[in-house]
Formats: sequence, structure tokens, C-alpha cells
Amino acid sequence: MQRPGPAHSADTHPGRHLAGAVSLAVLATAVYFAVPVPGRMREVSWELLFSSGMLVLALLIVLAIRRLLRAGEGARIRVLALLLVLTVLFFSWCEDALAALPGQFAGLTTKIDGLYFNISTLSTVGFGDVHAIGQLARAAVTVQIVFNLVFIGAAVGIVSGALRSRATRRLQPGHDGTSPVPDGQDGAR
Repeated sequence: MQRPGPAHSADTHPGRHLAGAVSLAVLATAVYFAVPVPGRMREVSWELLFSSGMLVLALLIVLAIRRLLRAGEGARIRVLALLLVLTVLFFSWCEDALAALPGQFAGLTTKIDGLYFNISTLSTVGFGDVHAIGQLARAAVTVQIVFNLVFIGAAVGIVSGALRSRATRRLQPGHDGTSPVPDGQDGAR
């Protein structure tokens, strides 16, 4: 059996990988809306769900970092985008759960409100219509803001590094697959 060469590598099918990343993001969003929120249910404890969620999120971050270190540029950006979706959904779920406690959030009553608040916080827009009023909610939003700053800084570094290396490759002679011809050797004899 012959091993597939570089022409058959995983990065030669970016459309398939993009479709896979989008499918995972859609699946994660469906799970977000399906998982019940503590405070709005009685069977499962808030501590158990939050701890499980933090454990799963931490595991996904570790796996994503390992993959990022070994991946090509396109895969790095896809993993970052998927990780961003997962963290937005997780923080949205947590904020919706905290909103079920009296006096924690103003204007946050549904999962859509949680997503809206989380994305407006991530984008630093912060309209003020949904905001933390309780100490527990403020602590959670503070953790979210710090995470967002670190994540955005890392994402900007990875994306700008990918753009820089792509620009450097384009400026190198022969980047289009042709060999550069040394001066004075135009092939005529």
C-alpha cells in the first residue's frame, strides 16, 4: 500500500473542514438550547452542571491548543472560531442560569437574552439593557471579560501571524511553484 502524499493531506480539502466546523457550531448551539438551566429546573444541581461545563470547556481548550500547535494556518483559524462559539455558548448558559437567581441580572430572562448579552459583552458594545446587578453575576461577567480579552489577544496574534507568513511567502521568489532563474541565466544558450 502506498501512503498518501502531501497532495492528499487534510489541508487540501478546506471546504470539507469548514463544513465540519460549521456543523459542530450548529450542533453546539442546538445543545445550548436543549440543555436545561439550573434554577428553571429542579432535578439537577447548579453546582454539578457548572462544574461539568467548566471541565468540558477546559478539556476542549486543552485539546484545541494541542491541535493549534500542530495545525496549519487554516485549521488554526477554524479551531479558534469553533472555540469562540463554544465559549460564547457556555458563558451564555451560565449567565442565563445566574439570571434565574433573584437579583443577579436585569433584563436577562431567556437563553436568547443570554446569547445577546454575551455577544454584546464580547464585542465590547454593551448597550446596557441587560446588565449584572448582583455580586455573583458581576463576578461571573468579570471572569468572562478577562477570558474574552485573553482569547481575543491570542486570536489576533494567531490570525496576524498567519497573514504575515502568507504575505512573506508571496513575496519570496518562486512562490507560484516556479523556480527563480538567477540573473544572466534566462535559459538561452
